Amino acid sequence: MKHATTLSFARRLLAVCATSLFVCAAPFAAQAGSVLDRIQSTGVLKMGYRADGAPFSWETGPSAATGYAPDICQRIAANIANHLKLPKLQVQAVPVLESTRISAVINGEIDIECAGTTNSKARREQVAFGLPYFYAGSALMVREGGGITGLGNCRGKKLGTIEGSTSSQIAELKNDNGGWTLKTFKSMNEATAALGRGEIDALMYDDVTLLTAAAQSGGKLSVLAQRYSIEPLAPMFSKSDPELEKVVLQAMQQLYRDGEMDVIYKRWFLSPLPGLGYNLNLKMSALLQDNLRRPTSYVADWTVM
Repeated sequence: MKHATTLSFARRLLAVCATSLFVCAAPFAAQAGSVLDRIQSTGVLKMGYRADGAPFSWETGPSAATGYAPDICQRIAANIANHLKLPKLQVQAVPVLESTRISAVINGEIDIECAGTTNSKARREQVAFGLPYFYAGSALMVREGGGITGLGNCRGKKLGTIEGSTSSQIAELKNDNGGWTLKTFKSMNEATAALGRGEIDALMYDDVTLLTAAAQSGGKLSVLAQRYSIEPLAPMFSKSDPELEKVVLQAMQQLYRDGEMDVIYKRWFLSPLPGLGYNLNLKMSALLQDNLRRPTSYVADWTVM
């Protein structure tokens, strides 16, 4: 009887040890093979972009992207190549949606996302961000002559947002007592088309992207003046690789200090957009100017107004 008890205890002890070994080993397995290691071994940097997010990023062909954010990320890629001592680094453009971008970073489907993504406290619990490269505000786009002058006119109406965006959070937060019917879309193109067809009465999203869509509408759509948030936009990447974060921040600080960011900004916001045929004529905000003068990784959380 004593032998059986001892054997039973030994088996339980082995099971506990095996479980403990698994638990202890799991974090090390998760950390094995950093993002920079993967980039170095493949010679490829997978850059996430959004196909309809002009002027921040948009598609010019199959898996081919351009825009303000990819322009900045090409400079970051050059610094990564230099850091890894790679003679050549291929930047592979990978399309993502608002609703899939964070999981794409976490799962390694992309190494860095270069689009119009808000750096928020909630998101920083899952991913890391570079320096802010724009400050956006949530706004409303409406059909001309529709009679909507703000959220107050949306009661009893249909309000559209983009799935996974901060604007969808704002629309839900401000929807007291079910003031409007909220409809979410996968992409900006889908939402803009729905607004044009009258399926929704207004679309809430980042102001600059809305201004771009309104410019493309030929005067059929317009963006209202009121803003409902202040949001720092920044490149997004994995928080599991501290060395990658260091390289990204150093690259952006250098861009800001040497004046190159002024040149990049003018190219995308104060000049005709390549292939789109119009100029946003949007001066740099005081917040971004301050960031360029004093580049720091500190950022306040986005604010709903």
